[in-house]
Amino acid sequence: MNISRLQNCSVFLDTNILIYSFTTTRFTPACEELLEKIRNGVVRGHVNSTVIDEFFHKVLLMQIYAEKRLQPSEAIGFLKKNPERITDFPLPFEATREVLHDYRIIILDTAPLLDETLTVSRKYGLLFSDALHAASCMHYSLDHLITNDRDFSRVNHISVIAP
Repeated sequence: MNISRLQNCSVFLDTNILIYSFTTTRFTPACEELLEKIRNGVVRGHVNSTVIDEFFHKVLLMQIYAEKRLQPSEAIGFLKKNPERITDFPLPFEATREVLHDYRIIILDTAPLLDETLTVSRKYGLLFSDALHAASCMHYSLDHLITNDRDFSRVNHISVIAP
């Protein structure tokens, strides 16, 4: 299945899907289409707070790389030495606010899933944040996980769709 065929279903958006929607890649059109389907109520979109955290962080680093011409390893050091400069980079604030308020995306509560996440991590060899995404999909009975991360293909009981 592909994104253009999705309707009347629930999906979990991995961080990379949001990143593609706010950048220019070959995946951007499909991811923008998905966000529009969520905005229009054709698809019910879900994330957890970890996705929001990862999205903000990655957008911030991308803006720092672009504007300061720093290497990825230097960008974190730049912020650690100059925490007051975070406000010089408005894109992560604007993009995250847009995700939170403009697309009707549901933020899932993951507090009750932490033990389940450990089980999923061990069983499928996933890092904790990915295991939390998989546990969220299973716990909330979501129809599909939308991601470009092949690691999720190891997880039984989850329908994975790539952009």
